[in-house]
Amino acid sequence: MIEETVKVKSILDGNKDAYDSIIERYKNRLYAVTLRMAGSEDKAERLVEKSFIIAYERLALYEEKEFFSDWLYRQTLTYIKTEVASFGITAPEDYIQFYNPRFLEIEEAITTLENKKRFEFLLHHALAETPEKLALFLDEQVDDIKGRYQQSLNHVRDRLIELDTEKGSKECLSVYQLIQYFDEDIKEAEKEKVEDHLEFCPSCREILTSLKAEKRGLEDVIHSPKLEEDFNRRVLNKLTPYVKKVPKHRTWKYQLGVIGIMAAVFMIGAVVVPNLKPLANKVATYIEYGTILNVWTEGTYKATDKDVSFEVKSVDIDPLHMVVYYEAKRKDQIIPNFMDFDIYEPNAVELIDEKGKKYPIEVSQPLGSMFYTPQGSEMNEKEEAERHSFVIRAVEEEKLPDKFTLKFNFRRMQGITGNWEVEVPIRYDKVEDNLKVVELNEVKEIDGKIEVEFLTMIYGKHGSRLTYHVRLKEEEKKRLENLLKETRDGDPVLERYQNAYADIQLLNQEGQYMVPLYYHSQMMEWTPGELITQDYSLYHYDYEKYENLGKASANGPYFADVRNIHYNEPSFVSLSLPLEEAEDKPLNIELEGLTLKDLTVRHKENGDDDKSYQILINAVKNKGKSEKQFNWNVVGENGEYLELHYMGNHIPADKEGEFELLNAEIFPRGIQNEMEKVTLKAEGAFNIYNFDEGELRIPLFEED
Repeated sequence: MIEETVKVKSILDGNKDAYDSIIERYKNRLYAVTLRMAGSEDKAERLVEKSFIIAYERLALYEEKEFFSDWLYRQTLTYIKTEVASFGITAPEDYIQFYNPRFLEIEEAITTLENKKRFEFLLHHALAETPEKLALFLDEQVDDIKGRYQQSLNHVRDRLIELDTEKGSKECLSVYQLIQYFDEDIKEAEKEKVEDHLEFCPSCREILTSLKAEKRGLEDVIHSPKLEEDFNRRVLNKLTPYVKKVPKHRTWKYQLGVIGIMAAVFMIGAVVVPNLKPLANKVATYIEYGTILNVWTEGTYKATDKDVSFEVKSVDIDPLHMVVYYEAKRKDQIIPNFMDFDIYEPNAVELIDEKGKKYPIEVSQPLGSMFYTPQGSEMNEKEEAERHSFVIRAVEEEKLPDKFTLKFNFRRMQGITGNWEVEVPIRYDKVEDNLKVVELNEVKEIDGKIEVEFLTMIYGKHGSRLTYHVRLKEEEKKRLENLLKETRDGDPVLERYQNAYADIQLLNQEGQYMVPLYYHSQMMEWTPGELITQDYSLYHYDYEKYENLGKASANGPYFADVRNIHYNEPSFVSLSLPLEEAEDKPLNIELEGLTLKDLTVRHKENGDDDKSYQILINAVKNKGKSEKQFNWNVVGENGEYLELHYMGNHIPADKEGEFELLNAEIFPRGIQNEMEKVTLKAEGAFNIYNFDEGELRIPLFEED
């Protein structure tokens, strides 16, 4: 938009308040997505805030030939996509603030989508952009975006709408044909036939009505959360007005002088102290490759294209990690918080030995992109510079040669296509390996159902590594398998109920949470049931505020803190409930560790022939320590799903004795005849064990 281009020019002239209207236009669309991914209002708000700060700091790179909205979404979503990739399952009860049971049903349907599909599904509806645009924003293939969206839409529809696949008559259209017509994915000739049929078929029109209601409800839900009015001002307060800077250049004479001084120091040191092996290695590297590793002068390993430069400043190595410190500039001005480059593309970073053999590696997300750094942070300039780094991990560390080359091949930076190639020679002295390995071999059992096994903790010079395993006990796996066979014999999704997931944090002796390193393979896919190897940096962060607090004073020793463990189970419940008015009617029904004690039904007249039924079920918890959340639905006498407004749909972990299991209101809208009973169904449940800080803490060191 021309208006926004004018705003950008005003901002770059020093008027940061002009950014307010840009924040206002886009903030709630981004918040609608991040809230469902983060599962927390505070965390989602911080992500949106940080994304706007990142976009602001890159405004000097915006080019008018591109739509500003496209540019802004690429900047903000690049950051948000990286952050939410590591988030797990969310529960609407944790972040939803309105009481609308229909909205809650839709929210729950969305949360059941896999992480990546959920993110793209939310973007499709919140941004109202085409798959082609989303593919551009997310650096994905268009066909992949379209395919995943259709799968997600089908999944949500299956949970929200009961589409009768049995035809009302032989002439009735199939549900598939009606969905194609509704989605406008149908040829013109076929469209005319469908419309002719719909004119005389109430059964098919009813299905279309359900699809329209689902679409309208979905849009209402996704666009419902709004950020507070003071959000814009809080972002603006953290921004520094733009000013023009004159970069300082170091001449070739200066660089030659530095090398000359270092060579002189070496010659003196070689006479006085003959065994200066580290320095000798560095000078040998210089003689062979033309540089001294980690003390090279500015511009030694630098590539520039289209006014954007990428420079490797240094590389620190231990057997666990290679930490690459880098700097990016545009027209000789440093790009702060730079992370917009295709670091995860195949062959973007390669490790090659002298004979041309490539070694498999993994690359982490840039450290500076992981957590928000608060204003007034105590990090010094050196720490800030080190945050512009990422980590390379060799898949087979023991096979690394003594000498190799790190080759960086980037084709996209700051949204610009170009060619940035840098080769850095490395001399790796394995004699100086400094790893400390602690064999843990400790198993923690939770509720007789889950085991968390801590295997090893490795401390390196530039980070650490914890290896552990989370698994369901065989008795619990067998129980879930039998339960699934009883309810859905032959269901192919058994493996989804065979694995547990855990949130395990690392703490140092001062109680500071260490920043984890996430490699690309971890962010994209994790194979359930496998050993988990988690690396950590030397930085620590605020667990509640998601803020990077700087580098810790020492690397360990550490503790592991288990914060939650969760898994799904196939709890397929079906209860027939009479709708005659009753107060505390005895039930005495046994249900998976519960006794359903009594039922209360109240009839409510809401005016204009709008009637509803309030249902309350009290229960007694007999066993189990987890919090269980049932996915409830209500079905009418003819199999139609009814509008359900409810709260209190979970069993609290610490609840003993009697408690309110369900408090719901049923709206039989569209049902002509008086109903005598309904069926309460729960298709699956979510078990979660939450632990307070320090409640389940394991030392990751050898105690005296």
